[in-house]
Amino acid sequence: MKLADFTERFIQERRILNNVSPATIQWYRYSLRAFQPVLDAELESLGLFKAAVIKRIGELQTQGRGNKAVSINTYLRCLKAFMQWCFQEGIVREPFKLAWLIEEEKILATFSQLHVKQLVHWKPVTKSDSRLHTLTLTALDTGIRVAELLNLLRDDVDFQNFTLRVRGKGNKHRLVPISIELRKVLYRHLTKHAESLIFCTIQGRQLSKRNLLRDFKELCASLGIIGVRCSFHTLRHTFSVGYLRNGGNLFYLSKILGHTSVKTTERYLQSLGIEDLQKVHNRLSLLAR
Repeated sequence: MKLADFTERFIQERRILNNVSPATIQWYRYSLRAFQPVLDAELESLGLFKAAVIKRIGELQTQGRGNKAVSINTYLRCLKAFMQWCFQEGIVREPFKLAWLIEEEKILATFSQLHVKQLVHWKPVTKSDSRLHTLTLTALDTGIRVAELLNLLRDDVDFQNFTLRVRGKGNKHRLVPISIELRKVLYRHLTKHAESLIFCTIQGRQLSKRNLLRDFKELCASLGIIGVRCSFHTLRHTFSVGYLRNGGNLFYLSKILGHTSVKTTERYLQSLGIEDLQKVHNRLSLLAR
């Protein structure tokens, strides 16, 4: 028996029963392909399979593809999900267990306060500039993903209750708060067109993520922003670290970002320095009251 014979069934069940996104399907295929030599081999025992997986991880670490621990853990997370499914389906007789690789703890890159000020106070000239500026401000104010931004509909904005209804991964919906300032920005933006998508082309079609990222990089270059990755994901990091830096609740942040586990959100704590902790401490201290 070869486990490779069951991968497509696993993927299709996830697509139909779990309603996972096309991006997740692509991630399944790519991750399982990393372990293709192991999955294509005859399954003699789970012990030998585990040994083969460990050997394959060693090969990946020495190859150009996915040689970082964080990348291999991404592939491994998918493999573990597949093997758990195999156990539940009775394809294998016992659960598959394997420790994660130790990842190097990196401080997530964020835009500096000066960078944020430059982005916020940038004066757009054209209609496309104005749209890009509104997209940037929305990302800075909410921390939502670029794909979520591009899927926002006019009806998703609740101006009265200061919220956005966001469709996240797995088509899960969540409500995300917005500030008074962003409410003004979105209101002005929506008076300029009558399309259902908040951010769209002149024809009302969805914007290309690739083109949007290109335009944002060009904007950062024109503002002289260097030394940081200019992407909407960096805007998400900047929002998250700023939220915690100003005393925001980690669990609230996890809800806003659409994380399934607060463990994912905890990585933003690594970006906080002692001066940030001291600032919050002085504000919350019982003695200061």
